[in-house]
Amino acid sequence: MDEVTDPSLSVLAEGHGGPISYILDQIVNTLGSVWGQRKHNIFINSVIVNNSQCRTFHSKMKAGSRIGPHNQDVVSVIVGSLLGDSYGNRRSVEGTRICYRQSSVHKDYLFWLHDFFLMRGYCSNLEPRRYTRRLKHTGTEVIHYGYEFNTFTFRSFNWIHEIFYHKGKKVIKPMIENYMTPLCLAIWICDDGGWAKPGVRIAVNCFSLIEVQLLVKILKSKFNLDCTIQLLKASGNYSIYIKSSSVSTLREILLPHIHPSMKYKLGL
Repeated sequence: MDEVTDPSLSVLAEGHGGPISYILDQIVNTLGSVWGQRKHNIFINSVIVNNSQCRTFHSKMKAGSRIGPHNQDVVSVIVGSLLGDSYGNRRSVEGTRICYRQSSVHKDYLFWLHDFFLMRGYCSNLEPRRYTRRLKHTGTEVIHYGYEFNTFTFRSFNWIHEIFYHKGKKVIKPMIENYMTPLCLAIWICDDGGWAKPGVRIAVNCFSLIEVQLLVKILKSKFNLDCTIQLLKASGNYSIYIKSSSVSTLREILLPHIHPSMKYKLGL
């Protein structure tokens, strides 16, 4: 199941008509003549993205050879995911991959994330795997079902891992503000947000009070959202509560980016 064996270098070109096809043909022919001598295989596919026909081609490459840079949308989704439920898996010298897991209730959202990365060449075309987890709750075993997938491994994801992890623990550092875009916020809310009439609550269970205060400051400075910090006495953890006065602003920011199945988290 290791993604290193899958086609792993992807180039996506979007456009209409003959010019984009001509450019792609030239690229493919060049790669074929150069890489063919090294027994690399090129796979050409046609896909539809935003109602436009696109062609992608892939070449097998070791994980440690994959490089960036990565565009803003890709970084936004990854940062929002790491603020939420996903985790970064640092794989020694190979690099870092981002691991996604959602319960069956959120299958549509998980598959949407998979499509996002697939169309950009960041993950295998294999469908997300179905998993089963058995957990004991008050002495009774409860079975949970869900789906999961991993991105490919990139050395150029290591800097993201370093922002979010310290000695194996997920942390919040001030530079995260630089990557907090509307898309990033939408992914974070999809993962950890919830409608708590008349506002929206974000679970930040694994972060310290200082880190939660930093996140509240970022939400205010970047999006002008009025938030409070709530202490969950039962667990000793914190949550961020976006007040009702900012819900209309939050909806305006997120609706262009949020998956339809997650609109209920905005009270819609």
